[in-house]
Amino acid sequence: LGCYYCNDIVAPADSLTDRTLDQMCTVTRPGLASIAASTAVELLVSLLQHKDGVNAPAPPPQTGKDRADPHESGSVLGLVPHQLRGFLAEFRNMQIVGAAYDRCTGCSETVIKAYETQGFDMLVKAFNDQGFLEQLTGLDKLYAEGDAAMDNVDWEVEDEEEGDL
Repeated sequence: LGCYYCNDIVAPADSLTDRTLDQMCTVTRPGLASIAASTAVELLVSLLQHKDGVNAPAPPPQTGKDRADPHESGSVLGLVPHQLRGFLAEFRNMQIVGAAYDRCTGCSETVIKAYETQGFDMLVKAFNDQGFLEQLTGLDKLYAEGDAAMDNVDWEVEDEEEGDL
């Protein structure tokens, strides 16, 4: 089971400063924070009430008009989605099944062990040093490998001749 950040290869960053309202992180936008928080509470309570707890399986994929039967979920409260992504412009939510990522800046073993050994000092480093989590998890090396791969691509550049549109 992956967390919200497992689907990204970036570390959490300031999503408020120097951004317009539509560019802000969804969970920090005014009005949406309460929706995100209440949904998170509902997900947590559903997970706690499921017979398998944190090992609760994701609901089956939904196709078209077919909807998963909440009574077959194993939880008295219904479905236990692994993640939800909301689209306020469409007033809908989408259930996502996400696998854990070994370089996740939120829940990887590396981050958990660093927190267990360093405690609050680790959090202070993460808060104050923008590149700390990338270095800790190895995402900085992944970025460098990606940049190196792009540098090694043999891009073909076509010459533009006069008169060509």
